[in-house]
Amino acid sequence: MKSKGTAYVLWFFLGLIGVHKFYLARTGMGVLYLLTAGIFGIGWFFDLFTLGGQVDRYNALYGRGQQQSQSQNIIINMPTNGNEPAIAKTE
Repeated sequence: MKSKGTAYVLWFFLGLIGVHKFYLARTGMGVLYLLTAGIFGIGWFFDLFTLGGQVDRYNALYGRGQQQSQSQNIIINMPTNGNEPAIAKTE
């Protein structure tokens, strides 16, 4: 899970070189910001209003994987006598 506070601090101090974009795993945009000084400052200013939503979007896409890793399905192979399924799944 990424923090909005961290993203805004990176945006404010290092945003013209795209560090906040790299933080949100948007490498292509980070490189673009790095080469164009935050798209000539316009993209950097635009991110002032949209960065919170970008962090929310990142967390919705990637943040859940960390929580789900704690509860996983277990698959048990059981011997059968021909009438039962070979794999039983428990949750």
